Amino acid sequence: MAAKSHRALKITSIVIGAIVAVALIAVVALNIYMRVAFAPFFDRAESPFDIPGINTGFVPQDLDHVEADDSWLFSGYMADHSPSPLYRRAADGTIAKFFVALPDGSAYDGHGSAITTNEQYAYLACEEGYLVIPMDSLLFAEDGACVQAAEKVDVDFSPAFMNIEQGQLMLGNFYYPNDYETPEAHHITTPDGTENPAVMYAFAADPTRPGRFATVPDNVFSIPGMVQGTCTTDDGRIVLSVSYGIAPSHLLAYNVNLAAPDGTFTTGSGDEVELFCLDSRNLTEDLVGPPMQEGIESHDGRVYTTDESASNKYIFGKLCGAGRVYAVQL
Repeated sequence: MAAKSHRALKITSIVIGAIVAVALIAVVALNIYMRVAFAPFFDRAESPFDIPGINTGFVPQDLDHVEADDSWLFSGYMADHSPSPLYRRAADGTIAKFFVALPDGSAYDGHGSAITTNEQYAYLACEEGYLVIPMDSLLFAEDGACVQAAEKVDVDFSPAFMNIEQGQLMLGNFYYPNDYETPEAHHITTPDGTENPAVMYAFAADPTRPGRFATVPDNVFSIPGMVQGTCTTDDGRIVLSVSYGIAPSHLLAYNVNLAAPDGTFTTGSGDEVELFCLDSRNLTEDLVGPPMQEGIESHDGRVYTTDESASNKYIFGKLCGAGRVYAVQL
């Protein structure tokens, strides 16, 4: 009887050992694949710090560098549909997690698709517009606190990404066939024959309200589908973060001649503004990266990326270093 028990225990140990060995081999193989398949990205990338909250059910969507105190803000949503937090990573690495109340006092539980700031305000994407939050409340919010949004500003569509670049608020929508459709007016055939299915609005600063932006865009950009984020490089190129699902991500950089519009575009409110098309004519770089890259931020000569694949919702990114912020030069 003892011999049979010992034999059974030995077999169990062998099976468990084999499972562990296969799992380790799979993890190593995944890391090798990621590093080889996306070598041009990783060869140029630095990884300064972890994405906060990545192991708590938080699904990160965007990041923003705050010049005032050299901190970083992260927006996103919770996989369990509880209120969506903001994370602040201070310059010394200290992490604070806090929440946002809508102007009516109810909890913000949106997708957190975009967060961007200037000296006076933070702008957080929400359904059919964005929230305006005084910067002082974000800079000094304690862990667990709730900050109050002062106002919601309506836009023609629900912004999938947003950033303040060179004094303009740039925001756009996301297209993926059948799952995430966009208005027919946003489907534009560009001069090189490409059909772009989404748009990005650029709002100038409002001279009468410091830190705020006009309600009518200065111009509109016709953009490809699946755009998750935007920023502008130091040399003035527009960068788009493009990804969906487990397909490779792309950082697309465009050198747009803003003195030569491609036509005009009529917004949902009926305003006619200049149109610029992003296509092969002005594409200068396509850097292919690992799946599920989301919002991006230009800072200190690099483009910083965030990635949702290492969240508890998707998990697989935990096995290959996707739970960190990466910074690349374009």
